[in-house]
Amino acid sequence: MINLLTHEAFKLRHRLRAWLGPLLIMVLVLIAFPLSIDVSQYDLNKFYFSIIVVSLLMISFLATESIFSEDYEDGSLEQIYLEEKDFYKVVLTKISIYIFFIGIPMSLIGSLFSFANGVAADEAPKIFVILTFSTLILFNIFSFGSALSINKGAMLGVLVSLPLALPVIVLLGRAIRTVQYGEGFIEVLSLLAGVGLILAAVMPIIISATLKTHLE
Repeated sequence: MINLLTHEAFKLRHRLRAWLGPLLIMVLVLIAFPLSIDVSQYDLNKFYFSIIVVSLLMISFLATESIFSEDYEDGSLEQIYLEEKDFYKVVLTKISIYIFFIGIPMSLIGSLFSFANGVAADEAPKIFVILTFSTLILFNIFSFGSALSINKGAMLGVLVSLPLALPVIVLLGRAIRTVQYGEGFIEVLSLLAGVGLILAAVMPIIISATLKTHLE
């Protein structure tokens, strides 16, 4: 398992476009949004969280779009499938590496920008935890869409993933509102964490079964 983690981390680190691109896009979106409106006419704090949520959804999809396709196209995914008995572990490792190198930094960027736009210092860590569990869920969902759309076009992955992701976005918005108003944070966070941990355990099994249909 450690060898798999090291191997996947090494591969992702040398694919700058795969991990650095989504992070830079998220930073640009969060910087450009306040600059594109007249902040004197709007209370930025009222809807800045909305742009964080939307950018999280968009960047999560962008980051996982090629999580399996590049390995499939160069033949390395098939080679790993033939060599590894537990293909589930390979999928779990790959998703975990993407969450660690892309998802967690995305959550950190979102929480830092929320703090820079007026969120209290004691609320920024709550935002970080909420965004981290949200990326855990979204990365698993969009990874499934990416696995499903291999050789079938990205549109299939979008059509399958978005209906699954929308309830997560609603739950994420509710969780952020609990931080703003200071009520029900633990309950909503527990629900978000529960969904995230269940998907983290179940979704790699589904994804590995989906990938096998392309490889056999």
